[in-house]
Amino acid sequence: MAQAASQKQGIFHPLSDPSRSIPFHISKSRRKTWALILKPDISLFLKIPHTVSYSSGESYLYEKERWILKKIAEMERVREKMPSSDLTPVQRNALEARYRQAARNYFPKRVAFYETILGVTHGTITIRDQKTRWGSCSSKGNLNFNWRLMLAPPRILDYVVVHELCHRIEMNHSKAFWDAVETVLPDYRELRKWLKDNGRTLIL
Repeated sequence: MAQAASQKQGIFHPLSDPSRSIPFHISKSRRKTWALILKPDISLFLKIPHTVSYSSGESYLYEKERWILKKIAEMERVREKMPSSDLTPVQRNALEARYRQAARNYFPKRVAFYETILGVTHGTITIRDQKTRWGSCSSKGNLNFNWRLMLAPPRILDYVVVHELCHRIEMNHSKAFWDAVETVLPDYRELRKWLKDNGRTLIL
C-alpha cells in the first residue's frame, strides 16, 4: 500500500481579496501544536500535528486570514523602505564575491578571539547567504555566519559571533545563555536591537 503524502501544496485565495494568490505548503509533524509562518517570498508554511487532516489545515488558513494579510502588508511596507541599488548584476556579483572572501578570512579571527574568552571550542566555520538568519551553531560546534554581516558595524558582527559561541555553553536561549552573552558584551541588548531594526538594510 502506498504511503500517504506527508505534505500538501496549493494556492490560498483570501475571501476578502479573491484576486490574490498566496502559495501555501502544509506539512505534518509529530508536534502537538500548529505553526503558521509567512516566508520572505510571500508564501505560507503551516505545520500541523500528524493526526490533523489537510482539509482542516486549509480551513485554518481562512481562520487566520486577517493575520496573514496584516503580516503581508507589514512585509511589503518594509520592502518599500529598503534602500535601492544602482549596481548592475555583474557588479553586484563581483562585489558579493569579495565580501564573501573577506568574511571567510575575518570570521575565523573573531571566533578565535572570543572562544578564548569564553573557554569554548568550535568545529567548522561556513559562510552562507541565509535569508532569515545571521548565524547558527550545531550541536557539534559547527558555525554558520551570514556574509552580509560584513556590511554591518564590527560590533554587530562580534555580537553574532559571541551569540553563536555561547551556544557552546547553552544550546538554548535560557537566562543562563543570555548571562553568558552579557559577560562578554554587556551592551548586547542594544546590539541585538540594532540588528533587528537595521538588518534588512545590509544589502548591496
